[in-house]
Amino acid sequence: MKVKKLIINSILMIMSVSILISQEWEQSFSAGTFDANNLFMGGSEVMHLVPHKNKLFASIGYWQDENNIWYGGSDLSIGWSQVICLENEDDDWQVDLDLGYNHLRPGILKQVIFTKDYTGVPLNSPDTLLIAGAFSPNYISGIVSANIFIRDDQDGSWNQILVYEGDYSSEESYSMRDIEIFMDQVTGIENLIVSVGTQGIFSGKYNTEIDGKIEMVTLPEFGPLGTRPLGITTANDQLYFSSGSKIFKRNDGIDPNYEVVHNFNDLSSYVNPAVGGVRGLSTVPNPSGQNESLILMWCPDGQSKGIIFRLDPLEAQVFDRVYETKISLLVEDYLPGETVNYLLGAYNEFYAYIDPLTNAQYTMIGIESLIQENIYPSWNSYYSGGIIVLRNNDGQYSIQEVNGAIDFNDDPLVSVRCYVSSPFENETAIYFGGFDPNGHTSTNNAWIYKKYWNSLDLDIQNSNSSAYYNLKNNYPNPFNPSTNISYSLSKENFITITVYDLIGNKIKLLVNDYKSIGNYAVNWNGVNEKGVSVSAGLYLFSIEVDKFRQTKKMILLK
Repeated sequence: MKVKKLIINSILMIMSVSILISQEWEQSFSAGTFDANNLFMGGSEVMHLVPHKNKLFASIGYWQDENNIWYGGSDLSIGWSQVICLENEDDDWQVDLDLGYNHLRPGILKQVIFTKDYTGVPLNSPDTLLIAGAFSPNYISGIVSANIFIRDDQDGSWNQILVYEGDYSSEESYSMRDIEIFMDQVTGIENLIVSVGTQGIFSGKYNTEIDGKIEMVTLPEFGPLGTRPLGITTANDQLYFSSGSKIFKRNDGIDPNYEVVHNFNDLSSYVNPAVGGVRGLSTVPNPSGQNESLILMWCPDGQSKGIIFRLDPLEAQVFDRVYETKISLLVEDYLPGETVNYLLGAYNEFYAYIDPLTNAQYTMIGIESLIQENIYPSWNSYYSGGIIVLRNNDGQYSIQEVNGAIDFNDDPLVSVRCYVSSPFENETAIYFGGFDPNGHTSTNNAWIYKKYWNSLDLDIQNSNSSAYYNLKNNYPNPFNPSTNISYSLSKENFITITVYDLIGNKIKLLVNDYKSIGNYAVNWNGVNEKGVSVSAGLYLFSIEVDKFRQTKKMILLK
């Protein structure tokens, strides 16, 4: 039974005509159920949410879940990592992939787009792949394998590819936490960069001659490492990854190498590997309007308070470290009388997001908070609510909760791990997933909620306009190097379609013409008005007709 919580957000007056706008929360997935094929869907945590080819996929882990045999389960066939799929907004989730025995947590689920083969020759058309990643320890043989799984969208099957295999050791980590497509700026060859715990950074290339289409190199491109990497990102056409207190940059070439370009060891001499140090390494627009900055959450140990730093690039790979906020202080303001003893967040990345009501642009992360007092609902001393932290383009922060403020009788959410805008054409929504066992028994606690918007628009002119003009989602999205933007007109008029960056600067005017009734498409190849290729990142595209405007977002990968 789906659960809804209606929040009447505001009543706006536009041209003296009322518009009633509401936002609703709905539970999309609750662990401990069976899909239409009678396959069990449980799990202690939802770790990723990823749109792929007009569907929504989620990864589920079973750490500390009693369905798993390691925690008291009796059925070997269940309790291992899964990828589940939602085909449309009105459908039910179904199992798409069982990763199999000993794959406890899916550390990776991500969509990537290849535009070149392993020799650097451009493909006839980009190939968009969905990739999951996890490691599997065999305690009998003492061997650990780290694998990626690539979905075949033709038949819905998945191909398994070995990334690394080695001896099991409690002092080493095989945790696979991120992947990134990156084009070497010297060789022009695209690489799939994969992190495999303390074993290091591995790379692969696109090759249609093998199952799964990705040929992995058996030796690490860089490693071993002292601490498992928790994030990989591309900024200003350079690849960066984090490990403990350090941020490394890839120096491109036939024989690439890596160097430390920033270190937070002045803040803490020790980083607890389980906590991670630098978390959620991502890219945001530089406040100067030039280039891109790195952003991250600093969480070194069991007293972490979740400090957000921005790194603005200077010359010669030097960064200016900018303190933005301490999230624990925001939580204490949000929960009056409470003390936050420990805060963790930024499990994956800082996610760029546009509010559909205001068109305001935010960067979003999820967190969890270990609280001291017994004032608010808690689960094993962690605040039960799912807290979302929003950062606007001015670097100001605010807090919201999934499904509204949690009650003592509500099921605990604890941690928001992932979030993504709906891929469905007929839905304006954002999906959230999460939970974090934090070492405690956690059976069937995985959850997914969505927040969606409805509007009853009594402004006749605006209602008519929205019926006449429709801007569709671009495809592919994310994309590299180009994408198609489709739109339809049921009334002839003069229209413009423009690409903007997140700050609102015009990047490229795509359409500026009088159009007849019909369906149209325009291609954007990732260049600005001067014909210069723009950097990877999130961009907006808008259709404007008279007073009507509709905006969507797209992601350019490089």
